[in-house]
Amino acid sequence: MRNWINPEAVMSPNEYQKLIGAALALKNTDWESKGAVLKSRAIYFLFFNQSLRTRSSFQTGLAKLGGIPVVLDPQAGIYTPALPGREIPYATERISDVARVLSEYGDAIAIRMYGEPAGWVYGEAHRAMVEFSQWASIPIINMECDKFHPCQALADMITIREKFGAKRKKIVISWAYSGSWHKPVAVPQSVLLASANCALDIVLAYPEGFELDEEIVKLAESKAQLSGGSLRITHSFDEAIEGADIVYAKSWCSLKHLPEQYGDTVEEVAMTSLFEANRDWIYDDSKRLRTASDSIYMHCLPADRGQEVTDEIIDGASSAVFAQASNRMHAQNAAMVHLLNPGALE
Repeated sequence: MRNWINPEAVMSPNEYQKLIGAALALKNTDWESKGAVLKSRAIYFLFFNQSLRTRSSFQTGLAKLGGIPVVLDPQAGIYTPALPGREIPYATERISDVARVLSEYGDAIAIRMYGEPAGWVYGEAHRAMVEFSQWASIPIINMECDKFHPCQALADMITIREKFGAKRKKIVISWAYSGSWHKPVAVPQSVLLASANCALDIVLAYPEGFELDEEIVKLAESKAQLSGGSLRITHSFDEAIEGADIVYAKSWCSLKHLPEQYGDTVEEVAMTSLFEANRDWIYDDSKRLRTASDSIYMHCLPADRGQEVTDEIIDGASSAVFAQASNRMHAQNAAMVHLLNPGALE
């Protein structure tokens, strides 16, 4: 694989499961042995959106592997990389030019872009990732776009493997209420595909109006069939979590209320009304009692406490959210090594 844009979509279930094993092996190797794995490799990090876990875990991980993290601010520190037709004189620079220049200096380009920087047009940020990959001669790493969050999904599958081994388990990927509609669908879509690769029994739960990308759902169905897992969809939170081993409850926006063309606006009144009509979609102790006795709660963070989930759950014994956060660095280390020094994963 030359790039890391949507590995959970393009890898076969067998390939993806091997990557999880390689990531775990790398995690369990002492740092002294890993210190030169990416020696002198430079990666440019472009954050169009704010970040805590992604920014800190990528830079820390690369430094510990001997590499050189270089952060470029695409909103102020450099001319903003732009797609053709999105350019502003002396404020932006076409992506094709940025990609080719950075390819002359470093070893990979990592990009985080979704939502407002892409005009909230679904797929526009992913299109920018693809545009970078078509012009760069070095790998492109997706640190989250509006369709995929491969780094989070791999970290999540590592966390599940550490907790349950390779056993077939039931995972509920559920929408949850938030006072903000601004969260993209990237996390649920990538977790859906990754879970399908890992032969999990998936229940996708959401109120009507929060449907995910139909093509990605169909791809997940085919992957589940290949891996030996399953996928079904329900609009009942209570029914979905019955006997669940893993509950991944988080918010995401409604695709049908996003603009179809760049320059159009979000249907904010309709979006907010849809959210407010489903305030009862919160994961709390009463719902935890419906799950398996050793079930875990997962969330990519940041979580909207008291809206998506209660404090008792996220801070309780069943919470795996900080294990997930920890595994972000190890998953991303595996991705960087996979791209820049694959022999080290063998």
